[in-house]
Amino acid sequence: GNFLLPLLLCLPDLNLPRLNALSAWLLLPSGISLITSMLIGNTGLGWTFYPPLSNSLFSSGHGTDFLMFSLHLAGVSSILSSINFICTIYSTVYFSA
Repeated sequence: GNFLLPLLLCLPDLNLPRLNALSAWLLLPSGISLITSMLIGNTGLGWTFYPPLSNSLFSSGHGTDFLMFSLHLAGVSSILSSINFICTIYSTVYFSA
């Protein structure tokens, strides 16, 4: 999206380049956190990603925390990118009409 949207709209760059850079740079700690969660050990979540967190006996450790943190960072990055896309499309359509 960061590469194709300016090409489709015939623009040199997106309207909010700092927001674009922030969303791209948030993917790096997200990936590092994801790899760290795999290296720490088994998360014990299964395919539903529903950990039994009611007791410390059933808690699966820090791998789950890193995995959840990674998913949150990736989600924030995705939201920032979508805000940038919406602002770019809206301003291009609004000013070209």
